Amino acid sequence: MSIKNSTKYGIFIVGGLSLIILSAFAISDSSQDSIKIPSNPSQKSINEPITISRSAALVAYTYEDLNNYSDTVIIGTVKEILPSKWNTADGKQPDKTAAELESSDIIYTDIIINVNKCLKNPLSSNEVTVRVIGGTVGNVSLTTDEEPNFKLCEKVLLYLKEDTYCDTKNVGSDHFVTTGHVQGKFTLTADGKAATPYESITQQELLRTIKE
Repeated sequence: MSIKNSTKYGIFIVGGLSLIILSAFAISDSSQDSIKIPSNPSQKSINEPITISRSAALVAYTYEDLNNYSDTVIIGTVKEILPSKWNTADGKQPDKTAAELESSDIIYTDIIINVNKCLKNPLSSNEVTVRVIGGTVGNVSLTTDEEPNFKLCEKVLLYLKEDTYCDTKNVGSDHFVTTGHVQGKFTLTADGKAATPYESITQQELLRTIKE
């Protein structure tokens, strides 16, 4: 899979204080990021409200790419959105001040999906866990524009692959991530459409692109 690195401005909002850091975000492996908020004697601690906004450029995937790069493709329903956690051993916030947070300090959220149908590579379970980067733990929120959003009871078609990101792959329970990030999740609507934030096609058109 070819992933593009893109230089972006990471905006860290700490209470009423905004700090702008120039950094390279590598979507293929967030461990390559090395973002550190500069030390500041007046910096608020991690115990006060913090929002970390993370953005990156995504390589556009074709339907063929989504199919080929996925380990499995499913149709399912969002059963549960689990509480967000840090990627620490106990899921709690790191013992750091705001000035010490780095890009490898990740908040993630696991989504439980009831599998209605497997379209590629049948699964042994009727439930899967899908992990997305972002969420809120205590006073700290991590937001990102490259990950999909989920709603309870939402019907979805998902292109899924093994989590290979070193900051999250070995944390918590077995899980998948969406192929191509936000591009790998389609919301299935009652009028027969399959929609992402960027496009909408008929479900039948999308299904015809999926091969075993």
